[in-house]
Amino acid sequence: MAEHLALQICTFLIWTLGVAGLTWLFCRYGIKNRTEGAGDDYFAGGRALKWYICAGSLMLTNLSTEQLVGLNGTVFADGCLCGIWWEAGAAIAMIVTATVFLPRFFALGLTTTSGFLGERYDLTLRTMVSCIFMVYYAVVLCPLVLYTGALAVKDIFDLSVPLWVVSLVIGLLGAVYALTGGLKAVAVSDCLNGIGLIIAGFWVPIAAINALPNGLSTLFEDGSELLKPLVERSWTIEEDEVARAERVPSVPWHVNLTGLLLTNMYYWSTNQVIMQRVLAAESLSNGQKGVLFAAMMKVVGFALLCIPGIVGILLQAHGVTFEGEAFVVEKPDEVYSTLVKAVMPKWSLGFFAAVLLGSVLSTFNSALNSASTIFGLEI
Repeated sequence: MAEHLALQICTFLIWTLGVAGLTWLFCRYGIKNRTEGAGDDYFAGGRALKWYICAGSLMLTNLSTEQLVGLNGTVFADGCLCGIWWEAGAAIAMIVTATVFLPRFFALGLTTTSGFLGERYDLTLRTMVSCIFMVYYAVVLCPLVLYTGALAVKDIFDLSVPLWVVSLVIGLLGAVYALTGGLKAVAVSDCLNGIGLIIAGFWVPIAAINALPNGLSTLFEDGSELLKPLVERSWTIEEDEVARAERVPSVPWHVNLTGLLLTNMYYWSTNQVIMQRVLAAESLSNGQKGVLFAAMMKVVGFALLCIPGIVGILLQAHGVTFEGEAFVVEKPDEVYSTLVKAVMPKWSLGFFAAVLLGSVLSTFNSALNSASTIFGLEI
């Protein structure tokens, strides 16, 4: 146990310090600002981000632990793949963003999405929407990211400290990082951590599927009902229940085809946390390429964010054991961290925790940076 913990800490530190060092080098020598103002440098990364940095930053800002932990937990609780529309359906909204919204934002030289409302309507509406965004980041997004991130790190390392302590440490780290580095540092570190997240993210479902009695055959044969994305009713489970009951899932089929499209349009076209790194692109073409590449990744993103929840149901139903212990998920939100500890090699948990921490800091830092941008430029 002590040897495993030491190895996990080493891989954690190697990845974390490596990303920090490479981020500093990229920001210092690799990316030259296209504008001279200090405000543009801090809030818009000097408007010098290449398309691949925009794409990587978009993916990691979105694929944080509230997605890895929360969406997999929702899929596990729903007993179906209705949550896939948060991923695959987002690609449609992102194509609209790249082709319709982004050219207009760039033509106006905007740094904030609420600035578009000021140009289209008036200062009062712009200020009202900016205040709504700030309240949302402070009350909803940041607490959610810190909670799910702390829960994942605490479960993976089996920490005995209270959850609020882990959340506080992550929050302080993120605040220092965002306030000292600006958008450019956030975007570059996102891109680097995104590489690690893709590696670790696909590793988990592949290893979990291999742990099923007959691998993919079990997934498609025994899990055929679980893999349906459009269902009217499914066998769901609540947090305090021990058995599943037939109910309406969290996202009914008609919501997937209607309301969820509007939600995705808001998130990918007007959300300052998302759009800020695209508006910091070197050019319109770089911003569009970044959004479209991220849209392509969203189409396959369900493999990271939904399939582990389905595989968790099958592992538990088949009574699969790991190191002599049956695979058991006590709460839906714990399915992802439980799966990681069960199927990942012990030495890799440090690397995986570092990638998770990077994704947490990415979304948290992005929210802080966006809030400071809105406050500084719009309020």
